[in-house]
Amino acid sequence: MAPAAGSAHKRQRRSASIIDECLAEFIKRTILRLPTPDILNILKEWGFLAEKELQTLTIRPKEMLAMEVVRFCEVKNATMKDAANLDFVFNHANPEKKTWNVYQMSKPLESEIDFFDLSEYKLQFKKSIHSVSKNVTIHFKEFGEALWIRIAWGKNHTRPDQYKPTFVVYQSHTPYAFVTNITKTCQPLLCQALVIAANYSQIQELDLRSKCLNSLMDIVFKRIYQPFQSYHPRPLQERNYSPAIVDPRVTYENLREKERIDHVTRETFGDGPLPKLETASYKLETMFKSESGLATRTDPFRCVVKFSSPHILEAIRSLAPAGIAEAPISNLLTCIPHKARNVFKITDKRPLHPLNSQATSV
Repeated sequence: MAPAAGSAHKRQRRSASIIDECLAEFIKRTILRLPTPDILNILKEWGFLAEKELQTLTIRPKEMLAMEVVRFCEVKNATMKDAANLDFVFNHANPEKKTWNVYQMSKPLESEIDFFDLSEYKLQFKKSIHSVSKNVTIHFKEFGEALWIRIAWGKNHTRPDQYKPTFVVYQSHTPYAFVTNITKTCQPLLCQALVIAANYSQIQELDLRSKCLNSLMDIVFKRIYQPFQSYHPRPLQERNYSPAIVDPRVTYENLREKERIDHVTRETFGDGPLPKLETASYKLETMFKSESGLATRTDPFRCVVKFSSPHILEAIRSLAPAGIAEAPISNLLTCIPHKARNVFKITDKRPLHPLNSQATSV
């Protein structure tokens, strides 16, 4: 016996209600995530609510504010695109809440890519992902010269997870993309979409990551005010400057040595602000050796040394002036911005003759 038409309509209304409830719940949770001092500015930048509507909002308690915003969204028939725009604005204002990875594309399909068509880029990006998986929502938003991409991934029988989206920041005419919250399963599909849309043929993930998106851009786009330099001693008469970093607890008995340390620090790091990175990791892999050159074990020895700080480069710059380390500081620490990486692997050299192996760093 066929189901009655009335029951079919009820199921349709129930399905639509579930969709509306999911969207309303997502908007509510997004509002609750907003920092209280920034709520009004973020809602204004969102642009979905009119000025008169914003003036009627109750900022505290935040739960009341979220309910009022959801009611406006219901009245104005908000869509997932509107909710995604709110998420865009929040994450653009607070990029430090995520860890960003840098991807570099190479080998453009044309000798020079002078023309960038944003509409074509969006079309090709969506087409590439949807050709493999239809159960994915993709939204775009421009912030200045940067194009932000929001991707919510779904599985075969599940809705796209709007609470754990991948964000991509891409600037036209550059081979770099900045990505956060991407799983290993979705990574190949995202990389394929990036190279196809930008008209490249290859892409690789760099060993460079940070919570500070702007610092990553400063490093890869070479926007560092004071480029790192090799240490070249200068005459003492040229050292008429005040050190940028001095620990008041340190008393220098040898002023000449203090001048040398300050000079080396300045030559290495410069006087300007440094890119903000939180970690520097060094993975060691070496073979066991004996005096005769024959190892008793064939498997390599592995360990990881990780430095962490709210601002690791500033911390490294302060080591020698504070008397904690000798100057100049090891190149493995000072080369981070120059090599555009903060994850290193240190291995043995691979010589022609196995008895002459020597450790080196890469």
